[in-house]
Amino acid sequence: MNFVQVALELPLYKLFEYSWDTTRIGREPVIGQIIEIEFGKKKCAGIIIEIKKTSSEKSEEKTYSVKEVLSIAPCDPLPEREIKLYQFASKYYLRPIGEVIFSSIPRDWKIPANWTRIEKSIQKKENKKTSEDKVKELNLFFNDEQLKAISTLNQITNNRIYEISLLKGITGSGKTAVYLEWIKNITKDQNKQCLLLVPEINLTPQLEQTVKTICTERDVVILHSNLTPSERNYAWLKIQKGEGQIIVGTRLSVLTPIKNLSAIVIDEEHDNSYKQQDGMRYSARDVAIWRAAHLKIPVLLCSATPSLETWQKVIEKKIKLLELTKRAKLGSTIPEIIISDIKIENKTTHFKEIGLTNYVIEQIRQTSKRDKQVLIFINRRGFAPILACEACTWKSGCKKCSAWQVLHKKNGNQKTAMLHCHHCGLIERTPEACPECGNQDIKPVGLGTQKIEENIEKLFSDLRILRIDTDATRKKGQAEELFQKVHRNEVDVIIGTQMLSKGHDFSNVETVIVIDIDKSLYSSDFRATEKMFAQLVQVAGRGGRGENSINSKIIIQTEFPDHEIFRALKDENLDSFYKELLEERKTAKLPPFTYQALILAESKNQEKNEEVLIQLKKYLEKVVNPTEACIIYDPIPRGIQRVGGIERTQILMESNDRIKLQKSLEKGLDYSEYLKSKNHSMRIIIERDPITF
Repeated sequence: MNFVQVALELPLYKLFEYSWDTTRIGREPVIGQIIEIEFGKKKCAGIIIEIKKTSSEKSEEKTYSVKEVLSIAPCDPLPEREIKLYQFASKYYLRPIGEVIFSSIPRDWKIPANWTRIEKSIQKKENKKTSEDKVKELNLFFNDEQLKAISTLNQITNNRIYEISLLKGITGSGKTAVYLEWIKNITKDQNKQCLLLVPEINLTPQLEQTVKTICTERDVVILHSNLTPSERNYAWLKIQKGEGQIIVGTRLSVLTPIKNLSAIVIDEEHDNSYKQQDGMRYSARDVAIWRAAHLKIPVLLCSATPSLETWQKVIEKKIKLLELTKRAKLGSTIPEIIISDIKIENKTTHFKEIGLTNYVIEQIRQTSKRDKQVLIFINRRGFAPILACEACTWKSGCKKCSAWQVLHKKNGNQKTAMLHCHHCGLIERTPEACPECGNQDIKPVGLGTQKIEENIEKLFSDLRILRIDTDATRKKGQAEELFQKVHRNEVDVIIGTQMLSKGHDFSNVETVIVIDIDKSLYSSDFRATEKMFAQLVQVAGRGGRGENSINSKIIIQTEFPDHEIFRALKDENLDSFYKELLEERKTAKLPPFTYQALILAESKNQEKNEEVLIQLKKYLEKVVNPTEACIIYDPIPRGIQRVGGIERTQILMESNDRIKLQKSLEKGLDYSEYLKSKNHSMRIIIERDPITF
């Protein structure tokens, strides 16, 4: 008889003891094994973290008998190196180890009652699996810069060491081809696996095909949250067994057990999608780097606009820089960037209604005459961001959130217009009259993708128009279908949000138009300028990728044409622009020169939130040594204070030393758990390295 310490998927920091009957189960216990246990009156899954020969409970203190492990899951134990990864994530992000581990496991594997069904389903897939039609290999031609980057990466692989490299290249410079050639070389050894992280789910279908045409005869496995349970169960097991050589996945795949992981690539490493915003609020990029360091394998970061945190490490020579400065495809050109001043036109009724200048309208017409495509970027879905009454101050505020409800139309029909809250999901009918004064003349204010779509249809009835945003791609496969229409040149004008800005190779897009971007220039977020620059570079990169693209243009409508961000974009001077941003951050003592954490309180009572956080702040000020230089600010409401009827309050903590900040947070963790026990309806969350406030 052995005793095992088990982690459960619960918000509890302790392990639970169970006995292991080797004779009945038929094998010895192994750390990392998924097991079936009874917790309370419910049967659930657990993970073995420790094994002991004797019970850890003193016999005189026992008031209950130790329950037995009931059975084991039909899969291999999670390897020790993965357990160490989860232990690191648990410690750094201050979350229970069970919560961390189970976040990496598909839902069905967490339910013992489903294990038999999983086995049968996987067996059926194995039996049905036939050799796929051989994909014709795509022969790539590399320029001198690409060959140099590939050679450097291959040398790092040959050295068999941990090293971080940044592949920085302008959009269209062939970064994808470079890292896929590197992955292809690594996976010539069938026992090696590579993880390719991408920021968005909608990028994976296109990238999957690209990977298969370059890395032929490799087993490519896709892993993201939009897979069916059956697909995810099968993918997870294949990866764990070492059968999937190339894993293409979103942030959840960084915690997946990978048997023979040999290299990690993080595409668009600057993207905020890599940061989990609920549950365990981890950064997939940072976890991937720790994982690579622990395994002593190389990790490659890729971006045209690296994060300032990454760029600072390049400056400090902690990250090797590989640069691509020219477009890879023959015939493609770097588009002309035109900053269109809209101060005068913005005062006209016509511009306020249409959202496009006369110059832009003419460019759309000329581009379509050349049988080229136009891409219009507006990072705001729906018809209009707000519905307002002209007779009084009423606006379409959400009843459950401190945010506006956005006007959406279904199939462009005014009668089907609804108000949507993008934060809590509340949907309501649009009022026929102002709820406050009764005025029937309530109007939409501002522009969204649906409004621009409607305006373009009125202006150009002969053009084929396609809108690509979250509303148009809700069903599985819809995004891929719409992108294929663009690739097949079945549309003339594409209208969309940031979904269009990342990774897509639209070879026939000649003119890119960016509208309604100015709001980011006066955001309270200190990262707003960095994010906006990255977004503009990505959007601009969609133009001029095909042959005969000498007329390619990027037109940005703005009231602030002299802003430094537009000068940097036009001059293609990222280094100088980043130098200015880093100087500002250093002066203001902001990341990457300091480290931050948030302690969040969430309940239905804002005053109670503040009261509890003040108690926590006072406790921290007592136990944290002042010499540790950890600044603890007073409680304030979140940027969006109320979401779904829950009030949200926060304390910001800052330090110029990551370890000192970590120690301070660990000291506050136990007290925050104590405060939660006294306030059962309140959530207290600790978030490391926040990106939203």
